[in-house]
Amino acid sequence: MTRHLRIALLLAVAVSPLVAQAETNDTCTTFIQSVPASISTQGVYCLKQHLSTAQSAGAAIAVTTNNVTIDCNGYKLGGLAAGPGTQTTGIIASDRQNLTIRNCNIRGFRIGIVATGSGHLIEDNAINNNTATGIDVSGDGSLIRNNAVTDTGGGTGNPTSHGIFGSGNADIRNNFVDGVIGTSGSNTTVYGIRLTGGTGATVGQNVVRNLVPEGTGLARGIYTSNGTKIFVDDNRVSLPAAVTGSTGYRCNGNNGALRNSTSWGFETANTGCLDDGGNASH
Repeated sequence: MTRHLRIALLLAVAVSPLVAQAETNDTCTTFIQSVPASISTQGVYCLKQHLSTAQSAGAAIAVTTNNVTIDCNGYKLGGLAAGPGTQTTGIIASDRQNLTIRNCNIRGFRIGIVATGSGHLIEDNAINNNTATGIDVSGDGSLIRNNAVTDTGGGTGNPTSHGIFGSGNADIRNNFVDGVIGTSGSNTTVYGIRLTGGTGATVGQNVVRNLVPEGTGLARGIYTSNGTKIFVDDNRVSLPAAVTGSTGYRCNGNNGALRNSTSWGFETANTGCLDDGGNASH
């Protein structure tokens, strides 16, 4: 055995369950081979198989450093075994910069993805069957795009459920949100897409449908608050059935502009958004 080969094998053992596999994929520095896992070194981390956990709290993957990319290569990160009362997050990065998550199928957690800090990119993911929120991103310069968030909500103890929740200057574009449901026996308000804060942020080219609140809870298609100069453009929101008090689009005190967007089935199509033209309601 050569000296270089011995070193490579020792490194592979030392970083388990994050096993270095750069020789098999030149875009990945490390493969995540089991969960829970913690990422504390910058780099590109990938999946090469489905991973799952039955843990009921914590996170399947916790990122504790900046400048990390997680590319699941289309594989599943699952937490369904913990049940509807789970408090586990699929992937979390708190107060970090420049996290990218792409090509992941994340299902069965309380929240699929949580990222706070700045400069995050969440793209091309399938996020489904999470019990409270699909994607939750807070931080200026962040972008949430091209994700399919389906069958969210229904977990125990959740007063609200969100398909996508953004905060600050986080742009939310070209996502598909289908099915946000309340918890049975509760008064859950459901949001397709919600953005709080931000100046000049955009929520555009999204599709939101099948919002089902519970009890006295409300249905909100695309809801923005506490921001200024928010652009809401080219979206489509719809309800499967009439809901009292439901709102298709909501802006904060004329600090948002609504353009080329359609709502169908909401009691109120537009609350507080400046009508920038091309909008329709049914």
